[in-house]
Amino acid sequence: MTVISLFKQRTRIYQKQLSRYMKYVLNDHFVLAVLLLLGAGGFGYSNYVQTVSNGAILPRVILVIVMILVLSAGRITTLMQSADIVFLLPLEAEVKGILKKNIWKSFIFLAIPIAFASAAAMPLLVVTLEIEFNSWPIFLATALLLKFFDLKVQYITFLEKDHTRRLLIMSASKILSAVGLIFSIFVNLYSGLILVAFLGLVGTYYLKKIYSKDKSLQWTIVIEKEENRLQKIYRFINLFTEVTFLEQHPNRLKWLDKWIETQSRKNNDPHYYYIVRSFYRNQSYSGLVLRLTLIGILLILFSSGVIIKLILTILFLYLIGFQLTTIYQQFKQNFYFQLYPVPETGKIKSIQRLIGEILSIVAIFFIGANLTQEIYSSGIMLIGSLIFIYGFTSYYLPRRLSKIE
Repeated sequence: MTVISLFKQRTRIYQKQLSRYMKYVLNDHFVLAVLLLLGAGGFGYSNYVQTVSNGAILPRVILVIVMILVLSAGRITTLMQSADIVFLLPLEAEVKGILKKNIWKSFIFLAIPIAFASAAAMPLLVVTLEIEFNSWPIFLATALLLKFFDLKVQYITFLEKDHTRRLLIMSASKILSAVGLIFSIFVNLYSGLILVAFLGLVGTYYLKKIYSKDKSLQWTIVIEKEENRLQKIYRFINLFTEVTFLEQHPNRLKWLDKWIETQSRKNNDPHYYYIVRSFYRNQSYSGLVLRLTLIGILLILFSSGVIIKLILTILFLYLIGFQLTTIYQQFKQNFYFQLYPVPETGKIKSIQRLIGEILSIVAIFFIGANLTQEIYSSGIMLIGSLIFIYGFTSYYLPRRLSKIE
């Protein structure tokens, strides 16, 4: 088997695994929630754009930050494995060729979300820069050039042994993205494109001159980055269904001891004691709640209308609650609960209590953020949140957990 055929086989296996899990991720509930979120977010964004004046600074600053985050997301799909450092080491030249081809494959795949993000940014640019919508290809070309240069830099880091130099190279790529976007968004789209093309060509020539063909591949770095990339994908999928490839690394969060002790003091149920600590120590769950809460706050702040804010509040509470139902798997993976003489009903009750408390805290953040704008809509959001949380934890959640059991 040649190296090319080996990586083709890995690509088929990788795509087959993802397609098998996607049917669990793209279920009816999630698709409906995403459609509602896009509709509500688009409506709120449309109303917000109408309030932006020509030459406004703050909206463009936020747009630069968002575009930098979009361009920073996504890595080269190498499909390297730990055994390659032994078996493929004599064929390093062929492996390098495959990694260079994967730059283009990854770029084509990552160009899709970049195209959506750049298209979504155009209404704001039309208002603040007084340009036409037909200038979108210019902004898209700028963003794609920045992402392609970012992927080229990622490949260069595969050849650099020194950690400090790798950080400097990646920092230079991020600086280029920031400068290019600032010129495009604050000055002119054409000047931004010309600047990015010029700096990208100079940077590519400079890096090629330094990292010539005689530079060896840093196998451990390539393998480590690929494993991290795959684990991020598996952690996302694990929010919908159990993934056997996921590696869990719980963190000891000593600074949360007092809060967790206070939270579980009034309940001596061992199920709750265990599940509340599993939630905080597992970043798949606590990180999910944090990200969705921040996104929900931003959308609520930039939305107008009581109905839109109420829909966004209930939608994000539903997304958080629905995703957290998979925390029930923690009980299934712990065999001690099969040995301890404790009633089985404690599992569902403990998860009901935990999710109810989390949703209540998230609702307080949503309402608190909206209080800075309007009191009336905050009162409506409070009533809607209480009704939803009660119905979700008392009726929907027990039935869903019973089906899982």
